[in-house]
Amino acid sequence: MMFLMILFTSLPVLLLSCLMFKAAAPKQDAVQTPKQKPEAETFAATPRFFVAESTGRPSHSRLPVEVLLSQIERHVRLEQAAAETYLDGPTREALHTPTASALLN
Repeated sequence: MMFLMILFTSLPVLLLSCLMFKAAAPKQDAVQTPKQKPEAETFAATPRFFVAESTGRPSHSRLPVEVLLSQIERHVRLEQAAAETYLDGPTREALHTPTASALLN
């Protein structure tokens, strides 16, 4: 008797869930088929946000690559040292202390 009662009370819940799922599922007409996808040519014509107009590489740089690499390596070492000191004594003040590096995160 208890099994039949559970079965008959769960059956309407199952039907209601199925109906709600079917209503929430996207319609076949709304699904875009490969034929409806925009052509690749239209994407090539759109401007890119972070790309400069000239595709060539700049002829001169303000700083040599070696100097930039040394600055990045110094920044990484300073950030690693700051992380190690924070792990030694984690406090709210230690978390929000400014970095000694000239580069910003």
